[in-house]
Amino acid sequence: MDKLNWTLAVDVVLALLVVWKLLQGRRDGVVRKLGGLAALVGALIAGNFVSKRYAALVAEKWLTPALEKWFSHIRESLGLEDILENLADILNGVSLPQFLKVNVTEQVTEQMGAATQRVGVAVGEASQLVAQRLAGWLLFVLAAVLAYAVVKLVFDGVLDPLIRKLPIIGTVNALLGAVLGAILGAIMAILLLWLAFHLVPGLSEPGGPLSPEGVERSLLTKFCFRTFPNLFS
Repeated sequence: MDKLNWTLAVDVVLALLVVWKLLQGRRDGVVRKLGGLAALVGALIAGNFVSKRYAALVAEKWLTPALEKWFSHIRESLGLEDILENLADILNGVSLPQFLKVNVTEQVTEQMGAATQRVGVAVGEASQLVAQRLAGWLLFVLAAVLAYAVVKLVFDGVLDPLIRKLPIIGTVNALLGAVLGAILGAIMAILLLWLAFHLVPGLSEPGGPLSPEGVERSLLTKFCFRTFPNLFS
């Protein structure tokens, strides 16, 4: 395939993408398109609201106790307390003067208690932190999915069938859907072109379809490059 054919191939891909989104928009109608956008925005708002409002409560009631129990089980399985107790027994068995043995044993016992207390505090803090983060993410996902489903149901299951039954409004719905679809297709085409220009080796090098000489031989590619020069510099 020569250089001219590669340049035409890029233009054809961009044109097919725009036409595909246009036909899809005409089929779905502007109500469905706006419904998808409204569902996405509603999902983000609902997820953020529910997460901030109830994450601390869910973490405190359910997740933190479960995580503390799990972390404690891990600590017990590692046998930290047993290791410290064995260390004290070993020191007691070492041949040291009685006064020195007593001092060493007391210091080790104090350090064991302090270490055990620090481990307990660390386990509690870690459990609370992980529980709050986990509760936040879980609530965000659940609320977002539920809100998205509800909004899509309203637009796709109620408003769209109602509007399609109205002769004039149904036609306007299809035409506006086609316009919105074409706009989305153009945005996707520009994004695809930008990714190819910056990430695919060889396309923008001399002789490639996205090189200066290749762009000059094209139609849609040249229009994108001239309309958005900052994206392709």
